[in-house]
Amino acid sequence: MYSINRYSYLHNYFSDLSPRLLNRCVDRALGFVTDVHDLEPPFNRLCSEQPNIPEQNLDLLHRPIGFGRWAMPKLRHDLSNKDEYVVICALETIMELVIDPEKAFEAIKLKIIERMVNLLMAENPVIRERTAMALWSLAKLTKAREMIAANKELLRNISVCVEDQYEEVRLHIAKLLQTVSEFWKVADELIEFGFISILLHILQDKEEKYIILIHLRTLQSLMYSIQGKMFAIDNGGFDILLEFLRDENTHIISEALSCIAQLTSTCVGEKLAREKNLMNILNTLLHDERPEVHTNAASVIMFSTVKATGKLMAAEHPTMVPRLMALAQNRLNPSTQMFSIKALTNISENPKIRKIMNQEYSHELALIQVGDDPDIKTWKDQLMGVIGWVP
Repeated sequence: MYSINRYSYLHNYFSDLSPRLLNRCVDRALGFVTDVHDLEPPFNRLCSEQPNIPEQNLDLLHRPIGFGRWAMPKLRHDLSNKDEYVVICALETIMELVIDPEKAFEAIKLKIIERMVNLLMAENPVIRERTAMALWSLAKLTKAREMIAANKELLRNISVCVEDQYEEVRLHIAKLLQTVSEFWKVADELIEFGFISILLHILQDKEEKYIILIHLRTLQSLMYSIQGKMFAIDNGGFDILLEFLRDENTHIISEALSCIAQLTSTCVGEKLAREKNLMNILNTLLHDERPEVHTNAASVIMFSTVKATGKLMAAEHPTMVPRLMALAQNRLNPSTQMFSIKALTNISENPKIRKIMNQEYSHELALIQVGDDPDIKTWKDQLMGVIGWVP
C-alpha cells in the first residue's frame, strides 16, 4: 500500500484530476499493478494475503505469552502438551519471540528444534503448518540451519511434508527448504539426503506456481557444486527444466533459465544443450522484452557457446548477434551487459561471426559504455581483442 500523495509532483500540474485516477494512470504507464487497497483515504488490510489454515477457538490475545528467563522453557514444555490448542498457541508464541536473535539462540540452546520434529507429522494440519513456520523463522540463523540439516529424522519429515495434501503446509515447507539450502555447508547435506530428486519429482506434478518458483530457487542453491549439478542431470533435471521455458510466468521462466545456466556450465550439461537443440529456444527468449528473461537467456548462451559446436550452432541464427549487440549496450543493467559481452566473445571465435562483427559492429563495440565496473571493462577489452585477432 502506498501513500495517495506519492505522485504529488503531477498532482500540482493536474489539480483538476482526481489523485486516485492520476495514480492509477501512472501505475499503468509504469507497468505496476494497482493495489486494490490503495484508496482515498487508505485503510489497512483485515487479513494477510498469505494462505493460512484457519483454526477455530484460537484466541491470539489469550495464548500463553512468555516473558523473562522462563519464557522459552515454558514454551518448550508446552510443545509436548496433549492439548492441541496449547501446542498451537506455543508455536505461535515461538514464531514471534524468535524474531529477536537473542531469543532465537535461546530456543536453539534449549533444543526446541528437536521438540518440533514429531510435530511435523501431527494429524492436525494446523500444527504442521505452524511448525513449518516456526522452523522457517529459526532457520534464518546459521546455527539453526546446521541443526536442521544434522537431524535426519527432521529431514525425513520435511521430505514427507513437502508433498502434503494442504497447500498451506507445502508453501511453508518450501520456504523452509529454500532458507536452509542458502547456506552452502548445509546444502551438501540436503543433496546427500536426496532433496534434488524430491524437488524434481514435485516439479513434474501439478503444483501451484508460487510454490514451483520457491522450489526452483532452492534447486539453484543445491546446484552450486558439481555434485549437485550432476545429481540433477542424472535425475532428468535438464528435461524437466526445459518444460518450464514454455510457461507464461516471467519469474518461473527466469528461474528455470538460471538453473539451466548452472547445468550448462558443466561439460555434460553443455552436451545436453546441443542434443536438445537448446539454441533455438534461447534465441527466441533472447528477443523477449522482459529483462529477467533475456538476461538469463544470455547467461545460458554464454555457457552453451564455450565449445566449438556451440559456436557453430549459434552462427546458424542470424538474429542472435544483433540482439546480443543491443543488449550489450544496456549499461543500466550490468548483468545483461556482462552476459551479452561474454556470449559475443565466445561466438566471435567463429571466423564467420568474427568477420560479421568486424564489418558491421566494430564501431558500435568501441562506443559501448561499461560504467565504473572494472570487470565489464575487462570483458569488453577481451571482446575487442577477439574481434581484432588475425590468424
